[in-house]
Amino acid sequence: MSFEYWLTVEGQAVLQRAQELMQCMQGDTLRVGTRLRKEMLCSASIASQALEFVLCRQIARSYGDWTQKGFFTRQALEQATTPSIAQYHAERFGRCKHVLEICTGSAFDTVALAQRSERVTTLEANEYLAAMARYNLALQGITNVQVLCGHAEEICAKLDMGEFDGLWSDPSRRTPFGERVYAPKDYMPSLDWLQSLPIRGPKGIKISPIIDCNSRYLTGGWRREWIGINNECREQVLWSGVEECTDRTATLVTSTMPLYAYESWAPSIMQHQANVWGGDERSLRGMFLLEPHAALIRAGYLSIFFAERECMMLDERIAYGLSRILLPRSPWYQAFEIIEAMPFRYEHVRECLKELGWGDRIEIKKRGFPVLPEEIRAKLKLSKDISAASDGVLICTRKTHRHIALLARRVS
Repeated sequence: MSFEYWLTVEGQAVLQRAQELMQCMQGDTLRVGTRLRKEMLCSASIASQALEFVLCRQIARSYGDWTQKGFFTRQALEQATTPSIAQYHAERFGRCKHVLEICTGSAFDTVALAQRSERVTTLEANEYLAAMARYNLALQGITNVQVLCGHAEEICAKLDMGEFDGLWSDPSRRTPFGERVYAPKDYMPSLDWLQSLPIRGPKGIKISPIIDCNSRYLTGGWRREWIGINNECREQVLWSGVEECTDRTATLVTSTMPLYAYESWAPSIMQHQANVWGGDERSLRGMFLLEPHAALIRAGYLSIFFAERECMMLDERIAYGLSRILLPRSPWYQAFEIIEAMPFRYEHVRECLKELGWGDRIEIKKRGFPVLPEEIRAKLKLSKDISAASDGVLICTRKTHRHIALLARRVS
């Protein structure tokens, strides 16, 4: 079945009915699929694809009204760049006349690049995704993009690389069977090949945020940036030809669609290291625990970040900071006032929580602790009284080889 089927009167009717059934059957996809096949006299594969389009439109709704008429696959959306982050990427290509994009996917980056640069040529290996990208671009009135379908290595061998003054790529990090791949050599196309392209100007390659690239990927001026949104570290980008990005930069992007804002942090030249707390548990009472943003943790310079703010590290291997005073509110960390601290023993923790009037509704966090929060909650057997206070936080962590419990409240 080709993508063009969904643009026919019949295909549009199937999509419309799938949307209606999903609403009246409250998202019961099994019942909707059965009913859709009977009513529209369509095959199981057509009904399944229609349901995927409807579900994907629901996922993409926050990205703009146009998405409710657009086409996406779930796998492409899972790897897609959030539009506000795509706008942040695209700012670095603002002076480019012709950007080459490799791996179009859901085309959110494509749109942002087209809005900042004069012209974009984008390559997509999957014919179905390429057809959807053309439709989605036209739906948004984007006219300065050419979508080419085929393997990037084969297409680039025929293109004049001298035509381009910018490169953006979000290579596929899944096998043809949908399994995730983590080694950059297994990306499609591979990271080695992408970095070898002889393109001048700014170049950015999106990779998994959990990879700490070895030196072979950082020669020739390539630098790493971890990008977060809300409380997530959403991606890592390797940049070249971008002067404002130093290595191991952390950036937080705030979505204020259709606009965006961002704040970046990079380690200072002096690189002072924070002291490590060395007292006993009792000395933690009245202090403030700082939980850094995941993007900051990935960047790998927490000790420098905390030293700049005259804070300590709880433990040099645990991503928590400590401050004796309440620091200004910041998107870079969440703050907790420590009310009580003790060696972690279930009986002792349960007794202290009871004295504070904290029941089963408390928040439980952990870092460097071998038990999951839901398992800790079950073992504590806390009161389920709905009148019990719910603003408490139990933080389970480690200092050297000692497991400790911190009873705290969030600082807003």
